[in-house]
Amino acid sequence: MKTGLLERILTRRYGPPLTCIRDGMAARCWNIEEPTDEALLYVGMTWQGERSLRFASLKDIYGDALGGILINNCLKAAILAPRRLFAVWNIYDLRMQPEVQHALARDPAIEYFMEAFNVYFYGLRGGDLYVFDAETDELDRLGPVEPALETLMDEFEAVRRDLPRP
Repeated sequence: MKTGLLERILTRRYGPPLTCIRDGMAARCWNIEEPTDEALLYVGMTWQGERSLRFASLKDIYGDALGGILINNCLKAAILAPRRLFAVWNIYDLRMQPEVQHALARDPAIEYFMEAFNVYFYGLRGGDLYVFDAETDELDRLGPVEPALETLMDEFEAVRRDLPRP
C-alpha cells in the first residue's frame, strides 16, 4: 500500500516518523519526544471488502493509516474502523454527530472524515476539501485537498502553539 496524503504531509512537516504503540495499536509518530506536540497515525488499514467500498474516496488520503491526530489536541482524522479511542472519533461515530448530519442535509455528497475542536468538520467531494463550521452554520469549499490540508495544518499549528501547555 502506498503512503497516504496525511503521512506525506506529516513527514514533510516533521521529518520521518518513528514506529510506536499508542492505545494498543501500531502507529507512526512524529515529535514523540514532545507529547504535547506529537502527531500520530494509527496504521494497519487494509483496503479490502467493505472498507474498500465504503471508504474508497479516502484511500489516497489515508493510505495504510487508519486515522489519527494530525495536530495535537486540534486536528484529527477519524479512525476508519469500528474501534473507539479516547481522543479520536471513529468514522461511524463522527458521521452520526448532529453537526455532521446537519451538514450532510445541506450537501449529502461530502464525505466527512476529519474534525477540529468538535466544531469544524472536514469532508471530501470531487477532490476538494470542505469545512462545515457548526458555530456559524457555514459550509465552505477550501479547494483541492492537498494544498487545502497543508494550509489547514499551518493554521492549526499556529493555534496549537497558542494553547496553554499542561
